Amino acid sequence: MTDPKRPTAPLGFEAFGTACGLAIVAGALSALAPALSMLTAALAALAVAGWASLRRSSGPVKAAPTRLARVYLVPFGALAAAGVLFLDPVAPVGPWRALVLGLGLLPLWSTERFRPRSSPALERVP
Repeated sequence: MTDPKRPTAPLGFEAFGTACGLAIVAGALSALAPALSMLTAALAALAVAGWASLRRSSGPVKAAPTRLARVYLVPFGALAAAGVLFLDPVAPVGPWRALVLGLGLLPLWSTERFRPRSSPALERVP
């Protein structure tokens, strides 16, 4: 019941996780219907906004900002690289650009989903 590895919300019931999953699905379908690539970009933006709202709702955290920056360096680096490939008109991935953008959200999702959680009372700054 208090397992720190246990996810806090069921899959598919919060904006961040849902937008990540739908971005991957829309990105895969955009290889067949290129108009879905803009839907993938919108879902990626929604996922980042959902992530920010999750981080903001947890309140001020006592952890050092450099520690938090280290935790999110790889996920946001992967998302930035996927974003550059998505926006590059001559990208080597061609019609799979939107799928790469959707998959770029996966490291951020897995980092947030499996991040150890402690008691909310202990996380807040007095």
